[in-house]
Amino acid sequence: MVSPAAPGLFFCFAAMSLLIFASVSPPAWDKVDFLHASSSTGQIVYGVFGYCTKGGSCSHRSLGYDLTIPGVDATLNSKVLHNLTYTLILHPIAAGIAFFALVFGIIAAAAASRIATIFMALLSAFGALVTLVIFVIDMVLWNIIKDRINDAGGSAKLGNANWFTLGAWAALSLAMCCSIGGAFGRFANGRFGGEKY
Repeated sequence: MVSPAAPGLFFCFAAMSLLIFASVSPPAWDKVDFLHASSSTGQIVYGVFGYCTKGGSCSHRSLGYDLTIPGVDATLNSKVLHNLTYTLILHPIAAGIAFFALVFGIIAAAAASRIATIFMALLSAFGALVTLVIFVIDMVLWNIIKDRINDAGGSAKLGNANWFTLGAWAALSLAMCCSIGGAFGRFANGRFGGEKY
């Protein structure tokens, strides 16, 4: 019989995977980005810890970074926008929370533990909250930058990492709901499917 923790376990894994993909954005991997912009000098993609140009050169990895695009006269490096790039660290933090929720889900499924299922529900709820906060910050930060670049004569559009973050929030929310439901499932004598205790 399938463990009551199994659906929550699946959604925790999905959320963790999506957040890891968002976290390994530029300068680590330029196929996943939050914003890609073009100017007369070339193209640039932005990630959690920096950016890469389409020519292959990338910034150093850092917590918070310079948003200026060569060839685009836009006000991108205001103190507020620069400080918002520091909050991008919440993507890997949310991935870590999803990982711990997954670990408790594995324990819940393997040992038929109601307590582990409850911990999975709590961590999923916390992870969903963190992920929602960072998604809102992403939308504010990257839409402001996109609009300023477009107004200054460049071209910019949102990247796929934003939608990975949104998907992770949905998955963690579903994981929380499934885990809460699973916590009220049948557990007995270390096995699921028996009488409730």
